[in-house]
Amino acid sequence: MRASDGRHLALFAPLPPHTGAGVHRPLSFVRYGAKHGWRIDAFVGPAPDKESEHGAELLARVPASVRLHIVPPSTRQPSYNFFPRVDGGFTRALAHALFAIETLRTDPPDVVLASGPPFFTFVAARFVARHFDVPFVLDYRDEWTECPFDFVTKDGDDLKWERRCLAEADAVLFATKSFLEHQLGVFPQLDRERAHVVPNGWDPDDFASASVDSAAAAGDKGTVVRIAHVGALSGHTPPFEFLDSVRRLLADRPEWIARLRISFIGRRSLTADVAIREFPYPDVIEIVDQVGKREAIRRMHAADVLLVLSAPGLERYLPSKLFEYLASRRPVLIFGTAGESSALVEQLGAGLLCTAGSGESLGAALQRLRELDLSAHEHTVVTWLKEHRRDVLSARAFEIMEGLTAHATGAPIPGDEGLSAADSQPHRRRA
Repeated sequence: MRASDGRHLALFAPLPPHTGAGVHRPLSFVRYGAKHGWRIDAFVGPAPDKESEHGAELLARVPASVRLHIVPPSTRQPSYNFFPRVDGGFTRALAHALFAIETLRTDPPDVVLASGPPFFTFVAARFVARHFDVPFVLDYRDEWTECPFDFVTKDGDDLKWERRCLAEADAVLFATKSFLEHQLGVFPQLDRERAHVVPNGWDPDDFASASVDSAAAAGDKGTVVRIAHVGALSGHTPPFEFLDSVRRLLADRPEWIARLRISFIGRRSLTADVAIREFPYPDVIEIVDQVGKREAIRRMHAADVLLVLSAPGLERYLPSKLFEYLASRRPVLIFGTAGESSALVEQLGAGLLCTAGSGESLGAALQRLRELDLSAHEHTVVTWLKEHRRDVLSARAFEIMEGLTAHATGAPIPGDEGLSAADSQPHRRRA
């Protein structure tokens, strides 16, 4: 028996107790969707033991009304020669889909939403939406087969399944306008009418509960420049070129050795950890393992400059940390490649871009950031921050889904070349 109000969501996405950066957007969906009267059944895999400590803080934010289902790992070991391969595993997609279909058998959802990566969630959600004949929504936190980095796999049947999912989706959400425009240019299975930009955001609750150092909050202009990178240093955000520029600065201008302190806070890849620990000026570097959200915000407030590493390939990306950096009202250094991130901080007068190269250019950038008057663009930034609160953006996502439940049609989706007739047809939607 289907819900009468059209507000029952089945969600496939990483959620607490997982603690990666990708959990925050889906977490905002369950938090604010529940506040807007949606009943939510969320399906996630087991979290690694190492994530449980920090995951507890995030897990406490999942509303009690949300039914969080932990899907057991699949015990199937299929042959790669005869079984599809997709990002995250096709057997995981089947396990999640079968578990959800059985769980929701007597209480079907009105909408099915998948957020990726990993992108097996898209495949699982497609099966579930087809089974219950309800609208199917995709949320791209990152890109799938167009992702330029190896944290998403794309060497098996990923392209075929991404095309199928895009052809059948009733709405597709993208975290940046660049994501959307790029996908429209690459995939004829997607049309602009079904594509929407719903950016990442920030949560004022995180800042209300964070302890803020009063001197730092007042913008203390001391002699030491404190740089903080808060968040994971993974394979696609290597610190090597930044560290090389810092090394050149300290070698050419030794007076900076006493003036500069750099904190790397969060998880690090093995290669990033080695590079940081082997830095020839160890007194300049502070290494802090992963901390909880409140402590992360406190450390943002305590910094003079907040660092975003923008490697080649990240031009279309706006990392979630950047939203919190801007909410912290600290100058932002985008180091590396120009793109969405550098354009945003320059638009808001909140920071600048420094390309990799000489130590002299890095020193000049740091001096400019120390002298940057953030108050000159206060109104622009405050307005932007209000528009990018997670509750506001989640409300936009749910407005899109509410429109689907009210106006769903069975019209064919254009641009499905290359697929079989059965695969290219959208699922029959409930009126």
